[in-house]
Amino acid sequence: MGAHQAQLARWLQLLAAKGVRELVLVNRPWPCDVPLPDTLFTISSLVRLYIGLWKLPDTAGLRGASFPNLRELGICTVVMEQGDVETIVASSPVLEVLSIQGSHKGLRLRLVSQSLRCVQICSSVVENVTVVKAPCLERLILQGGRHAASGMCTMVSILDAPKLHFFGFLGPGNHVLGIGGTVIMAGIKESAATIVASVKILSLNVRFGLPNEARMVPMFLKCFPNVVRLHIMSRKCNGSTGKPSLNFQEGPTESAMLHIKEMYFREFRGEQGEVAFLKSIFPKVLETAVIIMANPSFTPFSVAVAFSKLKEASEVIRCCQVLLLKSTGPEGGKAWSFKEGSDFSCEDPFSTVESSLFTPEQSKFIGFDEVGNRHDACCTMPVRSGRSLDVLNYELGMVSASFGSRP
Repeated sequence: MGAHQAQLARWLQLLAAKGVRELVLVNRPWPCDVPLPDTLFTISSLVRLYIGLWKLPDTAGLRGASFPNLRELGICTVVMEQGDVETIVASSPVLEVLSIQGSHKGLRLRLVSQSLRCVQICSSVVENVTVVKAPCLERLILQGGRHAASGMCTMVSILDAPKLHFFGFLGPGNHVLGIGGTVIMAGIKESAATIVASVKILSLNVRFGLPNEARMVPMFLKCFPNVVRLHIMSRKCNGSTGKPSLNFQEGPTESAMLHIKEMYFREFRGEQGEVAFLKSIFPKVLETAVIIMANPSFTPFSVAVAFSKLKEASEVIRCCQVLLLKSTGPEGGKAWSFKEGSDFSCEDPFSTVESSLFTPEQSKFIGFDEVGNRHDACCTMPVRSGRSLDVLNYELGMVSASFGSRP
């Protein structure tokens, strides 16, 4: 495409003249550092724009950008300099969805927008993301971050986002969290300045086998005291570096967990740290817990042992119903979908699950012989794999491992 810059610019002029509203512009074949013509950034009729495998024009070219109608922008594997994204966002006064994938240069992003509702950054090298002022931001999704050097973490700072309801996939091994200018670390005293009260659905990626990561889980929960639904993705680590130490007994953490009604724990393998976490959260006011075992085809582990560990953890349940499903997808789940993440009609963007029920034979094999003899499970969250847990209520009483309620 680099040899056809004049033709491309002319083509874009024709699209502008026709008032094109949606455009997906991908450069193939490689290389991906072919400059985009400045003409693209003057198509004022665009409402939805996705660009892939390009190089953004220099700062002078971007200064002329004008997207008065643009509501959705996707930037995929695009070579760009620091500040380029901010320039485009500033030129898009009604932009609601910003999606970035495959940024390799070490993205430093400062979000200032009166209109943004959803920001998704996937499979990118990200140095920091600072939500400076985003009064309409509802969803902040950071998934599959790739770090330029071993041990590099992404600094995620939330300064002003009063409507932020969905936040994920926050990982203590990949992210350093800052709230209101304060860096959240183990032992820090909580205050009104270190909480984001608006977040209702939180997704965490945790390696429970690493004590330093496990200890940050209660610290993160303190920062989001009004979470109603908690998603946990248990990440596999090469080896534990010590005995898990999870302390959820302190008053502030106890109160921070009072609002959690539903938990979805994925990639369960029965590891010591996972069981310690479940034992700590089960006695709280949790109403429903859905445990999705890892797929042994991708992650070798003993299903029977994991199941026995889950039964052990369930002994401390007070009023929680536990549903057991098995993953049918790859380790860590399927790739993130920008479309699903920005679907505002979906009540939970983290709800995609590739799972199935245990058959009666499998349930008996792994040691659960009370299937159907306890309370039917009850859950209304849609699991967007073609089935929903509320649809499965009847089936769960027959074939799934439901631990039921306890007085």
